[in-house]
Amino acid sequence: MASASESIRSGAVRAGAAALLLALAVPAGAQRLGYEQVWPVPAAAAAAAPRLGYESVGEDETEPLVVAAPAPSAAAAPAGADAEAGTGAVREYYFDRMEIGLQRGADGYAWDIAARIGGARNRIWLEAIGEGTLGGSLDYLELQALYSRPLSESWDVQAGLRYDVRPQPNRAWLMAGAQGNAGEPLYLGAFAFLSHRGELGARLYGLYDIGLPGDLVLQPSAEVNLFAQDIPELGLGRGLSYGEAGMRLRYEVREWFAPYVGVGWSRDFGRTARFTRAAGEDVSGRAFLIGLRSWF
Repeated sequence: MASASESIRSGAVRAGAAALLLALAVPAGAQRLGYEQVWPVPAAAAAAAPRLGYESVGEDETEPLVVAAPAPSAAAAPAGADAEAGTGAVREYYFDRMEIGLQRGADGYAWDIAARIGGARNRIWLEAIGEGTLGGSLDYLELQALYSRPLSESWDVQAGLRYDVRPQPNRAWLMAGAQGNAGEPLYLGAFAFLSHRGELGARLYGLYDIGLPGDLVLQPSAEVNLFAQDIPELGLGRGLSYGEAGMRLRYEVREWFAPYVGVGWSRDFGRTARFTRAAGEDVSGRAFLIGLRSWF
């Protein structure tokens, strides 16, 4: 029994010695793991990665081992990271004007609200512009549905349909143009229109934000409308037809929520003024404005 036990121990010793000799015989370079082959690591990341030095196992071992953590998985990115990274998707709503006009005769109200929805290159622009008399009828209602394509971060070129619900008779128009920021405080727009009856028109407008102390912003604005021919049933004459101007002072409680006060002017020109006088109405008007501007 003792002889067998000694024989087993002797065999184990010989096996351990053989394994040690084999380990010493293998070049140290063959024991090193090539991380760059398992997970490609950019050169900048490898240069910045911590280096772990260790003593040579064999005579030809001279380089330290580069220890580089694997790149994070895309699945680890937080929800919404694509939007935060700037995919260009937009979902914006604008309430540029929601106001009451106090004026001689009957007081009025007006609104201009819009939405811009879509991706980085293809968007939809929806807008509704309306005016009326407090306690009375709706005098003007214009609806727009446009395809919008960004030319830059600040400018969109647009084309689509405009439909005038009021005044009567209704008009449907094809429209095309562009609008956007020409410099941070200046916003401009220019559009051409073609009605379903072949009438041509155009609209130019602009507004300018002047920052004042105490979260106040003064905004002058102007708009003109032109037509290529008379449209007597709508009281519109060819040439420079009518225009509006305003001066609004708003207080930005938040950037996206700003009540304002101001003054607005309107005037008919040329042949449109003739139609207006013939109808027994004033060709110009002025109103004190109280309103709210918002966006989100």
